[in-house]
Amino acid sequence: MDIKEILKKFWFVLLIAVVFVAFIVMYAVDYFNNKPVEITAKEENGQYLIYSIGDQKYTADDLYADLEDAYGTVTLYREFDRLVCDKAISTTSEMENIATNQAAALLQTYSEDELNPQLQALGFSGVDELSDYYIYLQKSLQLRTDYLKEHYDEYVAPYIEENHPKVISHILVKVADVEKVTNEDGTTSYVANPTEEEQEKLNLILEDLKVKSFADVAKEYSDDTSASNGGLLGYFDDTNTTYVEVFRNTTKTLGEGETSEVITSEYGYHIIYCNSENVDDLYGYNDFINAIYGEDVVLYNAPLLEKAKELGITIDNEKLKNSLMEQIAKQEESEGE
Repeated sequence: MDIKEILKKFWFVLLIAVVFVAFIVMYAVDYFNNKPVEITAKEENGQYLIYSIGDQKYTADDLYADLEDAYGTVTLYREFDRLVCDKAISTTSEMENIATNQAAALLQTYSEDELNPQLQALGFSGVDELSDYYIYLQKSLQLRTDYLKEHYDEYVAPYIEENHPKVISHILVKVADVEKVTNEDGTTSYVANPTEEEQEKLNLILEDLKVKSFADVAKEYSDDTSASNGGLLGYFDDTNTTYVEVFRNTTKTLGEGETSEVITSEYGYHIIYCNSENVDDLYGYNDFINAIYGEDVVLYNAPLLEKAKELGITIDNEKLKNSLMEQIAKQEESEGE
């Protein structure tokens, strides 16, 4: 599917996005310049007008031209990213197995008709290249993980110092009757009123934790879906907002190998364990890698550009080349500060 076909297929979604941006632009222009702003769908001189700011009119043809231009650049960039990843990192049998399993799982949830347009928008032919897409994602992640390892002092160490990342597990004992209490300082806490059976289960857990591993006890008793994996929840750092407040606050206090006291939330009783704070373990979690890169586009592209330069990969498309060169300049400037 070429660019024009994709634009025609997804024109409405793209139009919504453009109009949303247009509203922001128009608000700014109207605010500072006090020029009349108009949203319209009328036809003028054989063309449909999208909006106008003062005497400046924006037509449907302008919209398609801009979208095609932007989409073309994005597509070229993705192809460049994929090329560098393929050249830099060999495909292993483990990658292929993971990709095959991921593709099969996705196809159980979504139909080919649903997936094909999305994959085509990403530069793949469709579901016949779904495994290739998952292999590419693994390579892209590895490329960027390797870069962080090589620049540990610059990027990884500061993030660890500020956000205290760790790998955690927990055991949950569900309690049906939990009372919400508002404290004098305005904070909220919870008081559990367990049944005899719920209390007995908690007592057994506490006793077994004295002689068994946390993972074994979690597998046997926890009411959470993580029980099958030894209670493992995975990556956590101080920026986390996923878990309830009392859970987050308690987890932040734990060091590697430490187990919390019993805490109570609206779900019941929790016991939390810190599996690791070791950076080699943290590298195994996508959330850790993604958290360090965050929304820093220059940093995110630095591994790609560095590897392309190392491999001698050149860029023929001038627009893409200029865009990437700008990012290289920004990266070199930031490294020189």
